[in-house]
Order: sequence, then C-alpha cells, then structure tokens
Amino acid sequence: MIRGALRHSAALIVLLALLISGGAARSHAEAGPISLKRGVSIHEWLNWAPLAPAGDYKWPPYQDLKDWGSVRDFEKIKAMGFDFVRLSVDPGPLLAADGDRLTEALARLERDVRSVLGAGLKVILDLHPVSQVPAWSAKALEVPADQPLAVRYKAVVAAAATMLARLGTDRTALELMNEPQFYPCDGAGGQEWETVLTRLVHAARRAAPDLTLIVSGACGGNIKGLVQLDPARLGDDRLLYSFHFYEPLDFTHQGVAEAHDVQGAPWPVDAQTIAGALTQSERLLKRDKSLAPSERAGRLASVRQYLDGYAAEGWNEDRLKARFGALRAWAEQHGVSGSQLLLGEFGVMAAKDDGGGAFDADRFRWLDAVRKEADALGAAWAYWEYSNPSGMSLTSPDASRRADPVALKALGLAAETAELPVGN
Repeated sequence: MIRGALRHSAALIVLLALLISGGAARSHAEAGPISLKRGVSIHEWLNWAPLAPAGDYKWPPYQDLKDWGSVRDFEKIKAMGFDFVRLSVDPGPLLAADGDRLTEALARLERDVRSVLGAGLKVILDLHPVSQVPAWSAKALEVPADQPLAVRYKAVVAAAATMLARLGTDRTALELMNEPQFYPCDGAGGQEWETVLTRLVHAARRAAPDLTLIVSGACGGNIKGLVQLDPARLGDDRLLYSFHFYEPLDFTHQGVAEAHDVQGAPWPVDAQTIAGALTQSERLLKRDKSLAPSERAGRLASVRQYLDGYAAEGWNEDRLKARFGALRAWAEQHGVSGSQLLLGEFGVMAAKDDGGGAFDADRFRWLDAVRKEADALGAAWAYWEYSNPSGMSLTSPDASRRADPVALKALGLAAETAELPVGN
C-alpha cells in the first residue's frame, strides 16, 4: 500500500511539473551553465521547516523571512562582494506533499527565491535533506534508483526545476542533492549514486531544458566522491560539479561533538602549536567548576588523544594542494573546465569563550589557502555559512549580524562592509 501510494504521488508531482512548464522540451538557449563567482550559504532560514507536535511538518511549510531576518540581509551580502546565495532547503515538505499542498509549498519557495533575487544576487536552490523527519532524511534517501522514495524524490526535483526556470535560468540553479551519502564512493555506493544522479539530471532537464544543474559525488559530496563520477554518463552541458571541503576535519570541526573541548588545534600542524592547543584546552576545562576532577581528567585525556591523532596526519599546505591537485587531474581527464567547478561548502569552527574552536590566525591561514586553491582552479565557491549559532558563520546570529572580519579578509572581500547595518 505504501509503495503504491508513493508511486501514485510521484506521478502526480511529475504531471504537475509538466503542466506548469507546458510539457514541451526546449533547446538550450545558450551553451554552458550560468556564471557564479563568490557565494555564501543561508541554512537557518529554510532548512529547518517547523514541526507540528506529532513530528510532521507544520503547514504551510517553511519559516517566514521575518522570523529569520529581512531583505536587508541580502543587501548586506551583496554589499560584501558576493554575487550569489546558496539557499539550502529541506526537501522534506515537498516529499511529504501532494496536489494543492505541493503547489503551495513550491509557491512559498518561489516567493523566497524572488526575495533574494531582488537584491541582485543569483540563487542556488540547494535541496538539502536533514534528519528532523526521519522518513525524508539523507539516510532514508540512500536507496537504489528504482525504489519508490527515489522515484518520488526525482519527481520533486523536476517540480523544483520547473519553478526555478520560471524565475530565470540566467540567475538560478538547482543543486540536486546536498552531500549524498552512498558509501563507499569508490565502490558499490558510488556506482549506485551515479545511477540515481543520472536519473535526477534527466528528470530535471526534461522539466527545465535551460536550467543550470549542480551535481556532486557520493560519500558526502567531497573530492573523493566527485572524482569517481563520469561526466560522460551524465551527458549534460549545463552542469556545475560541486565538492565540499572541510579537510582536515580534526581542524575544521574542533569545538563540536566529541571535539567540544578542543580549542586551538593549529593549521598547519607542528609539534609546538599542538602542545599549545593541549594547554589551551586544559585551561578551558578548568574554567568549568561543575566538573569533578575525575571527569575533567577523562575529558583532557580525550583531547590529548584527539590532538595526537590530528598531529599524526601531518596536515600542511602541501597536503591541501595535493587534494585540489587530484580534482584538477579529474577535471582535465574529463574535459571539465574550471568554470564548471563549484566549491560548494568550506568553513572552520571559530573559538568560543565557553567552548572549543580554532584561533583566528589558524582560521585565516586555512580559509585563505582553500579559497586561493579554488580561485586557482577557476572554480566558484560558497562559504559556509552566513549566520547561525554553530560558530562556522560569516556573521553573528544575533540581530546585529555583525560580520567576521577574519573570514572576510581570508575570502578576499572588503572588511569595511562589515558594519553595514541590518534591520527589518
């Protein structure tokens, strides 16, 4: 019964997409994808659709702009020197909807994309599954291409592509799935994802012949996953090839999850600064008077183990360049130009008074190096992200939205724009 309902709903979604677009395929208006240069992701606005007490989505779905920020945020992003926004959107409400509800959900997204376009920014609509409703999570979507949920997702992709095409294919693009899982990417998982991705590309292209589509590899969309893809199999000349870069993860994600107590892990690695990070992390733990001595000692031991493991990896600029070198070799092998590459996410957790994170000097060195490697490829890039409480943010999450001068400078943007006022 469930599979039958999913197939029926998917058919309705496809029919809706075809009706909106007129159902007629058109030839490409121009060759190649749209031009993007410097972007920033917005994640907190549309990627956590409010939930009802029963655990499903409130309706109508998605958070209103006024509950997140205002159009002044987009004006500020433009003034900082960005030319596009990567707008991450939970596809869950679209997957959960049928008929009039799906039409309503797409209309709300169309309104929201228009509000960003109105500031003179291009928009990537990033279909970004999250785990808050398990039925529509990234893990749930890790299924073969012929499964009912994969078919339903393909129909949602087609409907989203149709909506974006109405807004102008010279200023919008559709990212088909953020960080697809499908492990291992160099084995069966990667092969399965390529099959799924090929069908997504074909469905979106039928719905929107001129729209730029953004694809990525398996294993969370990193470089290793991307270089497993065969662009010839996708067979499309209006694609951007996206990859995310957070390497080394022990540096970029210090201060969160099991690395909550780690502060000051350096980049690049050297013995002296690793020792300093251990001392700094110990100071951080001593400030927490609620910890019993035994708990403090245990957590410090975990920090030491974490830092020892990070040091053993030997991360430096040469190793970072080698990662990008592998991507360059793949692009040359397959005839993919630098302008078809997109560094879709990169960022570092900043040190906090009450928790871990990287110091400004190390953050700057890493961000500056990664951004320059992307620039050397000729790739566009999107910084993660504009404003949220996590610590990996271009601005503060409070109403002031005060910009981070360290990140702005590392990104090669004008630091003096940091004080541009933002309000409703």
